[in-house]
Amino acid sequence: MNNEIYHDHSVINWTLDHCKILHLGLSNDEGTFVVPVNYGYEETSDGQYVIYVHGTSDGDKGKALNKESVISFEADGGHEALTYTPPLEGSFGPSFRSIMGQGQVKKITDNNEKVHALRTMIHNYVRDIPVALHPETMENVPVWKILVTDITAKLHHPTQEWQTALGLNEPISTGIHYDTTGAVLAKDQLPDNDSLDTVSSASKKSE
Repeated sequence: MNNEIYHDHSVINWTLDHCKILHLGLSNDEGTFVVPVNYGYEETSDGQYVIYVHGTSDGDKGKALNKESVISFEADGGHEALTYTPPLEGSFGPSFRSIMGQGQVKKITDNNEKVHALRTMIHNYVRDIPVALHPETMENVPVWKILVTDITAKLHHPTQEWQTALGLNEPISTGIHYDTTGAVLAKDQLPDNDSLDTVSSASKKSE
C-alpha cells in the first residue's frame, strides 16, 4: 500500500486548490492524447466531485469531450522543493502534489448551469468574478462537467508547510535543499554514513 496516496477529501480539496492546470486523457480515431486545461471543481452535498472545463467544440478536445465518455484526468504542482540525501547519486527527489482520477463527461446545455460552471472555474483562480456572466450570452459557449467516479491525491515528500496546512505528521526529507535553479537553499545536519545509507535507500525506494 502506497502511504503517499490520500483518499481523504480535505487533502484532495487542498490539492485541487493548489494545482492550477488539469490534464485530460482523451482519445479519437488516431489514438490517445493529453490536453491541459483550466478547471474548476466543487464537492456536492453527497460527497461527489464535479469538475468543470470549457473550450471550443470544433477542435480535437471538444470532439472527444462531446462523446460524453469516461475519461481520465491528472493535475500536479509544487515541484519547487528538491532535496538530495547523499551519498547515493539517485537519492534525491522533488516534493510534488498531484491528483489522479476518472469521470463521466457530460456537456452542459442549460445556460444557467453554464454560468454556475464558469463562475466556479473563475473562483479557482481569483477571489472575485472580474466580469459579469449572463445566461443569455452562454448559448454558444461550450462547457463540460466531469462527474468524478474515482479520485485520489498524492503527496510526495510533503514539505513542512504542506503538512502544517493539512495536519499531517510525515517524515521530512533531509539533506541538501535546492531551488529550481540548482542553488543551495539549506543544508541539514546529516547523520553518520551508516544511517545515510539507510535513509538514502529508503528514499530511493519510495520514489
